[in-house]
Amino acid sequence: MATPSKPVLRFAIAVIAPAILVFVGAIAAVLLSLTRMADTVNTTEVTLTQKSLEAAVAATLRRMNRTAGDYAQWDDAARQLYGTPDPTFVQENFRDSTANPTFFDTAYLLEEGGTEVLGYRGGKTTSVSAVAAFGASLGEMISELPKDGRTFDARSTLTSGAFGLMVVSVAPVVPVSSDVAVPANGVRYLVLAKPFDQALVDGIAEDYVIQGLRLENAPDGGPTNVRLSGRDGQALATLSWQPHDLGTRAQEGVSPVALAMLAFVGVSIALLSFAAIVVVARLDRKEVEARYAALHDSLTGLPNRAALVDTLERGVSARARDGGTIALAYLDLDRFKIVNDIHGHGIGDRVLQSFAARFREVCGDNLVARLGGDEFAVVTIGSDARREAVALGEALIGKLKEAAPVGPLNIWVGASVGVVEAGPERITVDELLRRADVAMYQAKRMGRGRVCQYDRSLDAVQLARGQVAAELAEALANNALTLQYQPVLAARSGQMVGVEALLRWSPHDGAIALETLMTIAEESGLIDELGAWTLRRACTDARAWPDIDVAVNVSPAQLRNGQLAALVEDILNETGFAAARLVLEITEQSVVLEPEQAGKVLNDLRKLGIRLALDDFGTGYSSI
Repeated sequence: MATPSKPVLRFAIAVIAPAILVFVGAIAAVLLSLTRMADTVNTTEVTLTQKSLEAAVAATLRRMNRTAGDYAQWDDAARQLYGTPDPTFVQENFRDSTANPTFFDTAYLLEEGGTEVLGYRGGKTTSVSAVAAFGASLGEMISELPKDGRTFDARSTLTSGAFGLMVVSVAPVVPVSSDVAVPANGVRYLVLAKPFDQALVDGIAEDYVIQGLRLENAPDGGPTNVRLSGRDGQALATLSWQPHDLGTRAQEGVSPVALAMLAFVGVSIALLSFAAIVVVARLDRKEVEARYAALHDSLTGLPNRAALVDTLERGVSARARDGGTIALAYLDLDRFKIVNDIHGHGIGDRVLQSFAARFREVCGDNLVARLGGDEFAVVTIGSDARREAVALGEALIGKLKEAAPVGPLNIWVGASVGVVEAGPERITVDELLRRADVAMYQAKRMGRGRVCQYDRSLDAVQLARGQVAAELAEALANNALTLQYQPVLAARSGQMVGVEALLRWSPHDGAIALETLMTIAEESGLIDELGAWTLRRACTDARAWPDIDVAVNVSPAQLRNGQLAALVEDILNETGFAAARLVLEITEQSVVLEPEQAGKVLNDLRKLGIRLALDDFGTGYSSI
């Protein structure tokens, strides 16, 4: 083999060797740059995911605190949960709620010393003690809460006990109104909880776009794990996920090209930089989209309740600091349920979208939010916020008088509006919303389609109506109501052919108009019981008058009850009263507003052999 000549060696030493060294150095620089970039992107991705998960867990605890506030800071709860808890109230608000665990599946009511008054889980009474379910954290949270029976606060945490990993919140049961008595024998505490399980974790993964998120019992830490800890800081479980490794994927795609095309090293580095920017921009865009989805209603695109609460909290804080004013107009669509019942929820959703567009047009830069269902709210801020809120409420009512065209249909829906202003006193957002809700319901009671402004007298009205409802329930239980009978005479002969049963009741502060009594009975859920009492008493009394018929009024709310015919049949069998002698009087409103439901119930009643009469004909929809 021939030995290379000296010029070849010199060329090799002077040119080729440095070129090789430069080439090797370029390869090393490219590989090092790609590796560091991939690690940075991967680390950024992991850090953002960790922060998102920590925020999601904190939001879960806050939601449970708000749920505890909704059930514990409540006049009815303060009345019904002290002493011997009211069984119906407990059944409707706690036992049934745990059976359909939208917000919680476990509920306890505890004495101040920790003694359990009641406990439910999954719609059934639980034999597991609260301490066994939630551990020592429960006592610690209770010890931090107010004990004066008036001040409200709540605590929440993650615990691991007999029911596994749970989100638990505890709050004292206290009234909102100052005129509800403070408990004399110590405060009771309401404990609400729900599982922190894989189903909840799947929801977090969907909301925050996290791949392979899972709940693990092993309390290990790691770069792709987030520890779930209790109040004492002890790890209870771990959230782990499968990272996307976006940086590594970018490196694997670009490295072969960069190594094969060293002449384009600069271009390759630029492409990698661009790829990294695209990755970060994609993560940022997803975060913005998630934040938007969390604060906006998916159907109408309007801000949702969370956005409204955030705006009100900032507005109330600014008012306290700068002395400005903030007002809230709370709007509820009148008889929107009928649209859904007659045309279906698809048409109802399109109507809501149409109204949302009108609300934006009318309210301009003011925040318009959909709170859920057919409830909306408008926030006004400024030196004349209340007047502007009233004007906007009236403008919205006027705008809703225009039909909403949905395909071949024209849908008309009205609205009732309650307006409240954050006055000079300190006020919470929850109280502001409550006052607006009270004013809105007063607008409905005044005939709908109007604006009602809140004042403190409305709370007195609410309280008085609640007192009447309580006294009515007691009167029903004690058979303390009466019926008076108005004769019905034949026009030609003057002979009495029947009587009409008229309900009368006089509580301690005087007689109540029948219309008011019926309204309160409907609002309090006593209308079916009151109607059954009236019918049973009338049939029992009329057995002594064998030659005449008896007429009994049926309210629109009773007609909405699909079991009305079965109830009438049971009462006829129980009292032995002949169906042919019974006349049920209904109003035009019952038939016109919900014709399909009313028609079905009326057909069932006719099959029993009773007669039907139209009450007050000619004074309403068929006015003469």
